[in-house]
Amino acid sequence: MWYKIKPLDTLFFRDGRPFSMGSETWAEPIFPPYPSTVYGAIRTWLIFERGSLKEFKEGKYEVELGTLTKKGNLSIKGPFIGLDNNLNFPVPFDFLKKKGAPQSEKNNLFYIDYINKPEFFISDYPLERILINKNDFEFEESNEFLDIDSLKDYLMDNKKILSFREKEEIFIREKKTGIKRSRKILSSEEGYLYRIPMIRLKEKVSLFLEIEGLNDYPKGGLIQIGGESKTAKIEKEENNNPLEILRGTDFKFENKIFKIYLATPAIFENGWLPKWIDKVDFKGNYNNRIRLKLIACSTGKFKLIGGWDLANKRPKPMYKAVPAGSVYYFKILDDVPAEKIKEVFHFKNISDINPEEGFGLSFVGEVRE
Repeated sequence: MWYKIKPLDTLFFRDGRPFSMGSETWAEPIFPPYPSTVYGAIRTWLIFERGSLKEFKEGKYEVELGTLTKKGNLSIKGPFIGLDNNLNFPVPFDFLKKKGAPQSEKNNLFYIDYINKPEFFISDYPLERILINKNDFEFEESNEFLDIDSLKDYLMDNKKILSFREKEEIFIREKKTGIKRSRKILSSEEGYLYRIPMIRLKEKVSLFLEIEGLNDYPKGGLIQIGGESKTAKIEKEENNNPLEILRGTDFKFENKIFKIYLATPAIFENGWLPKWIDKVDFKGNYNNRIRLKLIACSTGKFKLIGGWDLANKRPKPMYKAVPAGSVYYFKILDDVPAEKIKEVFHFKNISDINPEEGFGLSFVGEVRE
């Protein structure tokens, strides 16, 4: 079931790097929030929607929401940024923008070439094909967003000139300055000044996600999300499937090569490499269903993802996650129809760790040579 989250105030989401008053003065913001942040907010909302924290601790909602020590059937896909109910996604890492581009090309994205790795290639990159800029001008990564129509063109490898949507169309930053107060003297403490960047979504911007694993789905209510437990309105999208345009896409994979695009960060046991892929020959059998070989990838810089364990009152394990926008190119080793590839990977959470929290949401795409 799809839900829309509309904040009633500014929001604060940050990465997993340490931040404490007195030692750091600036916390780096992120948006959209990591899936685990939204999952935790949804789970807490559902506990109080169902009853009380006391009943949760007693195991009354164990099947759906789990217990203090384990998770239940609840899972999510997302979150996604919605602008006028049109979803937006991180730009894939096999697209780049031109550095210092003229105004006419300022928002344009360019494919980088997908070629066989040269015989003389000085790098520890181990795969047989590479993604490389062969143009005369300099490129840089894009940290902006594609709308859903552009993402469909990308996944179908239509080779169109795509344009990204800038962050300023989605949100604005508002600086908030604070200082630690002493509980003993009820006054500020010297040397504990800090600033945090708050995010205020534009008027027509919301977060969307799909919730699964419940017996019944509430119509909506109020949730608390992110740093400082800001309040947001959540409501069920009764007759709206924002991803229908992507779910209904037909693929062919005529050259037996396809790509996986990650719409949310993924946590793999072997860093950038999923655990089901061999570290030597890069072949793998995903869930004993499809034999593949990883032949190229572009993953960007890792993200630190942690959190706070409310049950045990301690930090959660810190993970290095592959960022949203990462792409993996695979060769199909068996005679497997495209529909089977789509069934296994398209709109599935494929993270090795915490997939039920929304990590590693993948979409498959064509690779035409």
